[in-house]
Amino acid sequence: MTPLSPWLALDSATSPAARAREARREWEQFTGGSRVKGVRAPVAESWRRSLEAGVDPTGTQLAPTVVDRAEALDLWHANPLAQVSPLIRHCLADIAAESDHLVVVSDATGLLLQLEGDPQVRSRAADSMNFTEGALWSELGAGTNAIGTAIAADHAVQVFASEHFIEVVQAWTCSAAPVHDPDTGELLGVIDLTGLRKNVHPHTLAVAITAARAVESHLAYRLNERDEALRARHEWRLTGGPERRALVARSGRLVADDFRGWLRGTRLKLAPDEGEVVLSSGERAVAEPVGHGEAFLLRELDNARAPRRTPRYEPHALAEEHAALRRLATAVARGVPPAHIFSAVAEELRPLLGADDAAVVRFEHDGTSTLLAGADLQTDHAAAITAVLRTGRPVRAGSAAASPIVVEASLWGAILATTRHQPFPPNTEERMADFTELVAIVIANAESRAELSAPRARAVVAGGEARRRMQRDLHDGAQARLVSTMLTLKMARQELNQATGPLAELLEEALSQAERANAELRDLAQGILPIALSNGGLRGGVDSLVSRVDLPVSLEVTPKRLPAPLEANAYFILAEALTNAVKHAAATSARIVAVVEGDDLRLEVHDDGSGGAHINGSTGLLGLRDRAAALGGELRIESPEGKGTAVTAILPIAV
Repeated sequence: MTPLSPWLALDSATSPAARAREARREWEQFTGGSRVKGVRAPVAESWRRSLEAGVDPTGTQLAPTVVDRAEALDLWHANPLAQVSPLIRHCLADIAAESDHLVVVSDATGLLLQLEGDPQVRSRAADSMNFTEGALWSELGAGTNAIGTAIAADHAVQVFASEHFIEVVQAWTCSAAPVHDPDTGELLGVIDLTGLRKNVHPHTLAVAITAARAVESHLAYRLNERDEALRARHEWRLTGGPERRALVARSGRLVADDFRGWLRGTRLKLAPDEGEVVLSSGERAVAEPVGHGEAFLLRELDNARAPRRTPRYEPHALAEEHAALRRLATAVARGVPPAHIFSAVAEELRPLLGADDAAVVRFEHDGTSTLLAGADLQTDHAAAITAVLRTGRPVRAGSAAASPIVVEASLWGAILATTRHQPFPPNTEERMADFTELVAIVIANAESRAELSAPRARAVVAGGEARRRMQRDLHDGAQARLVSTMLTLKMARQELNQATGPLAELLEEALSQAERANAELRDLAQGILPIALSNGGLRGGVDSLVSRVDLPVSLEVTPKRLPAPLEANAYFILAEALTNAVKHAAATSARIVAVVEGDDLRLEVHDDGSGGAHINGSTGLLGLRDRAAALGGELRIESPEGKGTAVTAILPIAV
């Protein structure tokens, strides 16, 4: 199956095992000198670069160690990304821990500077492929890998299994996103999630991109703060003279324009020291260092003056960008429904760009567009959307800016931002393009999950119906006949009165076996679907469940009858969670809650046991999560060591 994006190794609908086999066949063909057709373009290009660089794909060559760990630590502290390491940890630590991935940061050359994560995974990565601080993981050093390929292509990428060029690395999977300096645009380094191939997760690329964008946004926010301080210190220099003046950072970035308007966001090429500058318009200016050389004051030398203009100031919404992306990634990781994702995109886009309104639009096959979330479209807004549909490129139309969303190499829709006041700054389209790249992955995975959830939900409902049929068949068929047989045997025993002998003994043995068989059949039917659940609803089923448990359990269970499939699945979720409390948590008490809240059924099982339960560590809890997800719901586990466990499931009532 072709991934949804050429930069993504697999999605929720793709079997990792099948994808790994496909990649291995393609790798064997390529290393054997044959042409390959099924390899993603970024991977195929990286393979060719690796081969041309002389990297041996089948040898035991490991990534070279360039500096020792002490030197790598010094380089890490000198890298700007070290200043935002708490943010990187905040974005990635939880998902890395849940999926047994390492959080890795490299510099712009691919030199590994910082690794965090499970000690066993770190040790295995270091021993098997020299994946440790001080090792060079560029394509030249280690062939195709997420870090090296992200640097070479200057693009976020996921590399899985045999897509790695060197064979010893093919037991791993990695997702990496480059981080750029918001001032100069230069590459600062790469943020990466690396784990064993068996722990591959389709969302790690989206999460890595989110972390990189959050870091860039935070760095931009801090840059904006420094710009504000520069403007405050040197604002007096910009007024009072006949010539126009501007404040420019040493990188050539405009910090403050002349109040009459002059450079309009133009980035300049400046010499390290003061001197004359020729602008792109042909005008001449002179750059003079101000302060301690932290910026240049640019003064025009020509006598011509531009007409007076009202001062304009760029909106400063960068403070919210990293939080917006992090919230969006969290929604993706939790499997939030697509409709909610679209609303979240529109909500987050407004503060991200300083817009008054924002919207998400999907393009239909007949050439029309559907508003999925956000503000109603006005005439000039519709013009922007139409232009994106026609060209497939970011556009501006009046007070609107729009950027295309491309999913699976097809134009899926667009995001739109509008303003009722001042125009958007020059870099708006670029920022929207960066954002839509993540949005495309979000939408692709959300829709893929939605497509998978429908048949899974139907399977769960069908399974419940099958259980009820089996229960009815047992109760009305085999159990009824067995009870009839028991009555016949009892009547026969009464006819014998007090007689003894072989015939009486055989009769007693037959009756005893029939009674045992009936008890076993009753237990079997109870395991398939409790009679109390069928007759008394969820309240009856839970009462029956608690009566069989040697543990004090308090109850808050709705007496309301719910759809039969929902009652059955809710019962099994509560039963499994309570079983875990009794068997594994050494609990002394528990509490069960099953209440209707709006359109949802909220289930809770709390115990006062040992805690420390994890979904990844329990097939039972994993099954509960899958059961909830199949019904369009979600399941959460809170289980701190020594403080008990709380299992919470939210299930939509419409099944």
